[in-house]
Amino acid sequence: IPIDGKTVNFSAVLLRDSCPCPSCVHESTNQRLFSVADIPANVKARAVEVDTASDSVSISWENDAHGCTPEHTTNLDMATLRSFSQPASSPTSCLPSQVLWGREPRKSLDLPDYDYETYMKDDATLYKLINQLRIDGLAFVTNVPGVEESLATIATRIGPIKDTFYGYTWDVRTVPKAINAAYTSHGLGFHTDLLYFQQPPHIQLLHCVQSASSGGASVFADAYKAAVDLFETDMEAFDTLATVPVNYHYNHPNANVYRTTKPVIDLRPMRIGDQIYTRINWGPPFLAPFSNHEAQGVSALNDKVERWHDAAVKFNALLQRPEYLFERKMNPGDCVLFDNTRTLHSRRAFDMADVGKPRWLRGTYVDKDPYLSKLRVLQNKFGRQGQ
Repeated sequence: IPIDGKTVNFSAVLLRDSCPCPSCVHESTNQRLFSVADIPANVKARAVEVDTASDSVSISWENDAHGCTPEHTTNLDMATLRSFSQPASSPTSCLPSQVLWGREPRKSLDLPDYDYETYMKDDATLYKLINQLRIDGLAFVTNVPGVEESLATIATRIGPIKDTFYGYTWDVRTVPKAINAAYTSHGLGFHTDLLYFQQPPHIQLLHCVQSASSGGASVFADAYKAAVDLFETDMEAFDTLATVPVNYHYNHPNANVYRTTKPVIDLRPMRIGDQIYTRINWGPPFLAPFSNHEAQGVSALNDKVERWHDAAVKFNALLQRPEYLFERKMNPGDCVLFDNTRTLHSRRAFDMADVGKPRWLRGTYVDKDPYLSKLRVLQNKFGRQGQ
């Protein structure tokens, strides 16, 4: 088939499999009406007609799929054919590129606030916020009503709330005999929430209902930048964090026991050169004892743990550098939204007896699929931003 002055050879199975006609794809559901197994291996193009006016091609078939009439024709636009000639794209390739904090051409993270009422009523504002979440991994809504229901209204503008053993929404308050370090007044180090899940939630939201007068500031770090800089400065340490599996757990035997094993840096489909990143699994509070995944015995485990420890120390040191950080004291009415798989979060310590104003945040999660779906829908409506 001639494309842009060059003849390109395509597999007949590929072209037949791509047929978008109403006999092959349901017009309202956009779901296929045939199985790839219905296409014979010996399917052939009987005739190929190129229409330069519509920039498309029409193909009729020999040995077509079972149930198709001899009149069945596949019509494909040239844009589809061109896409077959381009490098494989990821499911997020049509979305705005993620930008590392502190890198050229933007050396500082200058984030606008989004007013709650405008966010709730205006789809263009919603798009700007979730587009910013994609690019920077961090966004803030302000002037949020100080009632428990407000958090859910913000989250469901993006997608369904992810239910966990904490509930659809949950409270962060200091309590005695806490089952989670977040429910104490101590400082919290950088971490990914629910890292002991097979699929941790993608977007986390925290609504500040009450705040302490001193301390308790929220601090965020761009773990993607830390990973990329580690890649550029210490390839051995990067490879160690990307290949050595470590165990994470939530271990309360009478209530919930969660366990999973994964490397710190998930390279699927992370490609440093193309700046396509996936998730960072960093959660020191949730680390479980190491397991021996090697056939060589304890000597291999010893070596693995020492290499991993050295690499983890280097990664943690990068996370403390100012250019990786964004700090903000959450005031009542503020709600932060962040990419839980990229933007690590922590909290400064605060005084439990602070002027009679106990610190109270409400939290919830949204999974990746509904978040990206909403972003794509709004991108189709308003056009691409941040390119």
